[in-house]
Amino acid sequence: MAKEKLQLRKQELVRDTIYDAAIDLFAAKGFDETTVEEIAQAAGVSRRSFFRYYASKDDLLAQSVVQYGSAITKAVETCPASLSLLETLRETVLAGINHTASVQELTRQTIQIAQRSTSARKAHASRLIDIQDAVATAYARRFKSKSIYDSTPRLMAQMSISILNVAITSWFTGEYQDLSTSAKHVLASLDRIVCATANPIQPGSGTKVRRKPVGPAISPKSRK
Repeated sequence: MAKEKLQLRKQELVRDTIYDAAIDLFAAKGFDETTVEEIAQAAGVSRRSFFRYYASKDDLLAQSVVQYGSAITKAVETCPASLSLLETLRETVLAGINHTASVQELTRQTIQIAQRSTSARKAHASRLIDIQDAVATAYARRFKSKSIYDSTPRLMAQMSISILNVAITSWFTGEYQDLSTSAKHVLASLDRIVCATANPIQPGSGTKVRRKPVGPAISPKSRK
């Protein structure tokens, strides 16, 4: 057992070394201009070893998205059962933001790489469908939907990912200085949209028709 754990740890170290070397090269030279041979050389491994860990450059660049998707899926699965749909959505978004904050500089670097190359953007987005399916499956199990293709789990999955993308983009472009603040502002905007939908303005009346809320409003809470 100890030998197997040591072997797995060594494999993780090699995988991380290859990944770090590749990201540095992508940032310095460009995604399209960097070859697998150059990545392997920079990581101190053979070309054959590279392909033991990654199927291609595209697969390597997509790994950050895979980890991000795993964090979101786990958040849906571990939210308290007492939470409503919107409360679960909020907690899932914040969990995704916390994961992104833990690899903040890598996230910034990856976005910059993707901005400079169409093929890098495609590689970065290549796992999004798989992530949407995984998150939808988690929502379907949580709310006992018959299928991941039911409207509720699909909508919840896409909303979770879309809100996170908006929050990360707002942080990356400098609209907000940190990821947590960006997420809270995006969630507050969603709260206003939900409230406006629950209390629509009658045409020409200038006043709102009061109705009972359709669900709990999402309000940003400070998190340490």
